[in-house]
Amino acid sequence: MRWWMTRRVERQATRMHEVMERLDVDAAALARVRQGQAYAEARARCLTCGTSDRCLRWLDSRSASSEPPEFCPNQRLFEEFRKT
Repeated sequence: MRWWMTRRVERQATRMHEVMERLDVDAAALARVRQGQAYAEARARCLTCGTSDRCLRWLDSRSASSEPPEFCPNQRLFEEFRKT
Protein backbone atom coordinates (compact mmCIF):
# COMPACT_ATOMS: atom_id res chain seq x y z
CA MET A 1 0.00 0.00 0.00
CA ARG A 2 1.31 3.41 -0.90
CA TRP A 3 2.02 5.89 1.91
CA TRP A 4 -0.80 8.26 0.91
CA MET A 5 -3.32 5.43 0.95
CA THR A 6 -2.13 4.35 4.38
CA ARG A 7 -2.55 7.92 5.66
CA ARG A 8 -6.06 8.13 4.21
CA VAL A 9 -7.10 4.88 5.89
CA GLU A 10 -5.68 6.07 9.20
CA ARG A 11 -7.51 9.41 8.95
CA GLN A 12 -10.81 7.74 8.09
CA ALA A 13 -10.47 5.29 10.98
CA THR A 14 -9.72 8.13 13.37
CA ARG A 15 -12.67 10.09 12.04
CA MET A 16 -15.04 7.16 12.55
CA HIS A 17 -13.97 6.87 16.16
CA GLU A 18 -14.38 10.61 16.68
CA VAL A 19 -17.94 10.40 15.33
CA MET A 20 -18.66 7.40 17.55
CA GLU A 21 -17.29 9.27 20.54
CA ARG A 22 -19.38 12.38 19.86
CA LEU A 23 -22.49 10.23 19.46
CA ASP A 24 -21.71 8.18 22.58
CA VAL A 25 -21.74 4.90 20.65
CA ASP A 26 -20.97 1.78 22.66
CA ALA A 27 -17.99 0.68 20.58
CA ALA A 28 -17.47 -2.51 22.57
CA ALA A 29 -21.06 -3.63 21.99
CA LEU A 30 -20.79 -2.79 18.30
CA ALA A 31 -17.53 -4.73 18.01
CA ARG A 32 -19.17 -7.87 19.45
CA VAL A 33 -22.03 -7.99 16.95
CA ARG A 34 -21.71 -10.90 14.52
CA GLN A 35 -18.17 -11.55 15.74
CA GLY A 36 -16.98 -8.11 14.68
CA GLN A 37 -18.56 -8.20 11.24
CA ALA A 38 -20.89 -5.22 11.88
CA TYR A 39 -17.92 -3.12 12.99
CA ALA A 40 -15.89 -4.19 9.95
CA GLU A 41 -18.77 -3.25 7.65
CA ALA A 42 -19.10 0.17 9.32
CA ARG A 43 -15.39 0.70 8.89
CA ALA A 44 -15.59 -0.21 5.20
CA ARG A 45 -18.51 2.20 4.70
CA CYS A 46 -16.48 4.94 6.36
CA LEU A 47 -13.43 4.24 4.20
CA THR A 48 -15.44 4.52 1.00
CA CYS A 49 -17.65 7.39 2.14
CA GLY A 50 -17.97 10.27 -0.28
CA THR A 51 -18.95 12.81 2.36
CA SER A 52 -15.75 13.01 4.37
CA ASP A 53 -15.62 16.78 3.89
CA ARG A 54 -19.08 17.16 5.46
CA CYS A 55 -18.03 14.79 8.23
CA LEU A 56 -14.99 16.90 9.05
CA ARG A 57 -17.09 20.08 9.15
CA TRP A 58 -19.62 18.36 11.42
CA LEU A 59 -16.86 17.19 13.76
CA ASP A 60 -15.21 20.63 13.79
CA SER A 61 -18.46 22.41 14.55
CA ARG A 62 -18.69 23.26 18.23
CA SER A 63 -22.43 23.66 17.96
CA ALA A 64 -23.03 20.31 16.31
CA SER A 65 -25.67 18.28 18.03
CA SER A 66 -25.06 14.82 19.31
CA GLU A 67 -27.56 13.51 16.79
CA PRO A 68 -26.10 11.35 14.02
CA PRO A 69 -25.63 13.41 10.87
CA GLU A 70 -28.02 12.51 8.06
CA PHE A 71 -25.19 12.27 5.52
CA CYS A 72 -23.38 9.52 7.45
CA PRO A 73 -23.70 6.04 5.89
CA ASN A 74 -23.39 4.56 9.40
CA GLN A 75 -26.12 6.75 10.88
CA ARG A 76 -28.62 3.96 11.61
CA LEU A 77 -25.98 1.63 13.02
CA PHE A 78 -24.57 4.30 15.32
CA GLU A 79 -28.08 5.19 16.54
CA GLU A 80 -28.69 1.53 17.36
CA PHE A 81 -25.58 1.33 19.56
CA ARG A 82 -25.82 4.62 21.42
CA LYS A 83 -25.24 4.30 25.16
CA THR A 84 -27.93 6.79 26.07
